[in-house]
Amino acid sequence: MERFTGQESLMWHLEGPDTPMHTLKVAVLDTSLFGRALTLDDVRRTVPNYLGVVPRTTQRAVAVPGFRGRPFWVDDLEFDLDAHLDEMTLADESRATLDDAFAKLAERKLDRSRPLWAITLVHGVAGGRQAVVVRLHHAVSDGLAALNTLLAVTTSTPGRSAPGCRPHEPRNVGRQELRQHARRDTARLAKGMLALGRELATIRRRAGASENRSALPGRLKARRSSFNTPSGKHRVCASYSLDLAELRKIAQLNGVTVNGVLHGVLASAMRAELQSRGEAVDRPAVATFGVSADPKSKRRWGNAVAPSSVYLHIEMADARRRLLATALSCAAAVKYRRHVGFAMAERLPKYTARLAGTLRALLAHRMPRIVNNITTANVAGPDHRRWLGDIAVVEWISFAVAIAPADVNLTAYSYDGRLSIGLVATPESMPDPASFLARLGPATAELAAIADEGRLHA
Repeated sequence: MERFTGQESLMWHLEGPDTPMHTLKVAVLDTSLFGRALTLDDVRRTVPNYLGVVPRTTQRAVAVPGFRGRPFWVDDLEFDLDAHLDEMTLADESRATLDDAFAKLAERKLDRSRPLWAITLVHGVAGGRQAVVVRLHHAVSDGLAALNTLLAVTTSTPGRSAPGCRPHEPRNVGRQELRQHARRDTARLAKGMLALGRELATIRRRAGASENRSALPGRLKARRSSFNTPSGKHRVCASYSLDLAELRKIAQLNGVTVNGVLHGVLASAMRAELQSRGEAVDRPAVATFGVSADPKSKRRWGNAVAPSSVYLHIEMADARRRLLATALSCAAAVKYRRHVGFAMAERLPKYTARLAGTLRALLAHRMPRIVNNITTANVAGPDHRRWLGDIAVVEWISFAVAIAPADVNLTAYSYDGRLSIGLVATPESMPDPASFLARLGPATAELAAIADEGRLHA
């Protein structure tokens, strides 16, 4: 039995009728060395060996009346594996059909009375491949934890299987025990409110003394665009990939990070997209991404990130200037977050998670100014292919959550020489997500050509 952390509680309460809060983790599989297609029975036999890798797989969320702000993780005494497994077959092998399947799974909410995950085996992927799609509630795991789970259940060598880890014996926890724990915890939180106020004041002083603040947007400074169109329950998905070596070369030749290049490329794509919609590009757009408290952590569950907002300089017509200005903002945001710290990202939601969810639902479509136009994530994964025995994981794609008013969410993972990109959005904010992601390719090529030209003239 454990009580939800502050960040877990926030993810729990942000979910609403039109806002699913589960992510998709997609492993595209090549079973040619295995000798046959994977079946759901294969999945059913294999999964129990690894449920202990992430204890949340056999725990469910239980809220105690009077203390619903932070539920508990409690062992599911009636855990039923079959309730978490299903399969589907695509109508054709096109990428668009696969992305449509992802969108349907993004809309299908998890059963809150059960452990917060599910696996769908997808047949009929192009090239005779298959996909395993894990729907995983964001309260269970952030991107880094999901990556560490992938690494824990796969190996770097074909023919080898990762060591298993079966779940512990479940323990029955009564309502009275949960209520007593919640009361003690609430008393501790009440005593800590004064210290919380002092810490908030300290953080404000640190923020005021941080460098390059002019490179960062203020709160609620983003102007709404069509990316922030009021939306409903439907989702669209698209997937894409970029050559990681090319991105690294652009980064090296311009003295910036790969994350800076990714956001510079995104700024170019957003500029082109908004212009095609007849919208103004006379001021920067704003993106928000999470900065990991410990990028080297090996944890396989939980959330330990803090948000940082950056300028995407879509107002700049020159591609290199746009890249450098956007990359500067990204670097300043990471430095700012590490300067002010991560404590409030965990502590504050312990008090405010339930209220935050309610306010978002009430104000998301009404606020004239918003925090950000688009949400992003960039997670560094393995440089080489991973294996499930004789089955190759040829692609690793992640789709996050579309949360109004920033309904467009782009997640990038580096994997096996590619930067794999998954975009989830609402159809109102992104009518053609595949076309939008396709803009990333020419934007990258333009920066690569500029970098090569600069090297020749150096």
